[in-house]
Amino acid sequence: MTKKNILFLTINFPPNPSVGTKRVAKILKYIDHSKFNFSVLTLKEEYYNQELGQLMGNQDKIPSTVKVFRTHKSDLTHIFTYLKKGIGLIFKRNKASAKSNKSTENKKLNKSSKLTNPGWKDQIINSLRSFFFAFFEFPDKYIGWLPHALAEGVRIIRHEKIDIILTTAPPHSAFIIAMLLKKLMHKKLVLDFRDPWTISRWDKGNIFRYWAERTVEKICVKSADHLFFVTPKMRDEYLKLYKDLPAEKFNLFFNGFDPDDFIVDQEAQQPEKKHLAFRFVHLGTLYKRRNPEPLVIAIKNLAQKDLIAPGQVVFEFIGSVVTELKFIYQKVKELQVEDYVVFKPPVSFNESIATMFQADALLLIQPDTDLQIPAKLFEYIYTGKPILAIAEENSATHQVLAEGNLGILAPSKNIDAIEQAVLNILNGQFKFKPAPDYVDQFNYQKYAKKFEKVLYEL
Repeated sequence: MTKKNILFLTINFPPNPSVGTKRVAKILKYIDHSKFNFSVLTLKEEYYNQELGQLMGNQDKIPSTVKVFRTHKSDLTHIFTYLKKGIGLIFKRNKASAKSNKSTENKKLNKSSKLTNPGWKDQIINSLRSFFFAFFEFPDKYIGWLPHALAEGVRIIRHEKIDIILTTAPPHSAFIIAMLLKKLMHKKLVLDFRDPWTISRWDKGNIFRYWAERTVEKICVKSADHLFFVTPKMRDEYLKLYKDLPAEKFNLFFNGFDPDDFIVDQEAQQPEKKHLAFRFVHLGTLYKRRNPEPLVIAIKNLAQKDLIAPGQVVFEFIGSVVTELKFIYQKVKELQVEDYVVFKPPVSFNESIATMFQADALLLIQPDTDLQIPAKLFEYIYTGKPILAIAEENSATHQVLAEGNLGILAPSKNIDAIEQAVLNILNGQFKFKPAPDYVDQFNYQKYAKKFEKVLYEL
């Protein structure tokens, strides 16, 4: 059997703490290395939060047969920093000149103009910042990796006699790099869409940026020999968008779970006796539109109606909260639901697994998109715990929950529906019985064979 040589170009690689790293690591772990030689091209360790990477459990053992190559990246927005300093110097000179030329009589006027100058200065700097960051971070901040990855990628392709270039996104700049390598070196190209690009429901930019990205995405998709998507809805939407391309190029490859991840202390997996309250647990970062505010409002309403009481139920959010969502702390205080809603810092991966088993129900927050499924859902599924998903009806998340009888979906903007879903799970009114065969299809140990088959037939 002839082995195929694959260059896996990815930002998502240990010690990167991202969820995408787990997908990459599981592919490398379970793919048949008797059929493939893998070379990974990624960034140097210094660009990642290595401590968080260890904590989040993404440091899966990469097979020793995998060759890993690391490079630096450039930050093109440094140009903006120099321009900002230059503008500051110009303003200082102008102020000094005005001060020396003004008479004492006009000093009040000068003082008044001093108050307006910073506004104009900030306007200019903000406009420049928007321009530079839009231009030099197109399509994302990792575009500065392009010159380094191209040079090293060409060298690896030649030295390792690469047959296939494989990459995963986001960040979608990886698609651009991989596409350019294909054009330069005339190799097969496989793109793995973990999130949509220009059809994203979460990342809408201005119209000019959208059309620029749409043009680049089209070049990348048409250059690819095969594409993978993590949900049927995402795949089907891209099929409609690129209906002139052969349908067989568009493959489904869900995220999944690894049974090895759940081999932890059995005692730690048992519910803690000291926790008498029914525990709804959310594990993972709250970011972008993963805003728990509708749930918090629903909790307030249930408490006011005397349908829940302190000590009866608690909602735990374990993980980081990004800056733009930190208002939720104040919201919890304003609504006086501190007895029900608790925020805890991130825990290690093994602790998170134990916490899932100890919980009475698991929370998922995925509003305003019908295309994506949080990777965390597949770990939730393995535990067999009921899942409350605050997401959209008829979304990819809803589809998996319904097909596997895994939990309840409450539309993210329907407070009444969220209240009822909480009560249904709390009072045992939900007929919960996961389908074992349905759950088993997401087992990476078996599922990786599908990915492997596509690669080997290229």
